Amino acid sequence: MYNPKSPIATEFIDDEEIRDTLRYAEENKDNLELVNRLIDKTDELKGLTHREAAVLLACEDKDALERIFAQATKIKQEFYGNRIVMFAPLYLSNYCVNGCTYCPYHKKNGHIARKKLTQDEIRREVIALQDMGHKRLALETGEEPCQQSNRRRIRRVSKPSIPSNIKMAQSAVSTSISLPQQWKITAN
Repeated sequence: MYNPKSPIATEFIDDEEIRDTLRYAEENKDNLELVNRLIDKTDELKGLTHREAAVLLACEDKDALERIFAQATKIKQEFYGNRIVMFAPLYLSNYCVNGCTYCPYHKKNGHIARKKLTQDEIRREVIALQDMGHKRLALETGEEPCQQSNRRRIRRVSKPSIPSNIKMAQSAVSTSISLPQQWKITAN
């Protein structure tokens, strides 16, 4: 059962919900009244639901697309100005228990040497990235627990996977990192 607030991956990444969302977007992509209402809603800067975003992404109307792109530019300027925000990748480990063939870390890939950084190696890498001026890190790892640095100059950490457990996610939030982000890449 789909539950976007659940800490259990199979509850918030739900195949049926994804398919229903894509169907809803396809059915409503030409509903210009809805599309325009959704574009107007973005003025509030409070985000959209995944279904609302899907409708805008599926829309093919030229005038609506111009409004969408103009609004996206306006929102980007509001949050970031003329900056380009980049994350420096920090590769912690390429071990993985999954078999996602789109990813080079998948468990069946026997062509790569496996490596997991030690705490000391992570510390040296983070310091080197800080010394190069980086303030945002993208932690890259296979699907397994990762270690984090608590150096105070790193402002944001992104890790493209679901934490193995809730304690791991909570520990990221309880550090001095201002905006821990985690996401999961899925493929069907």
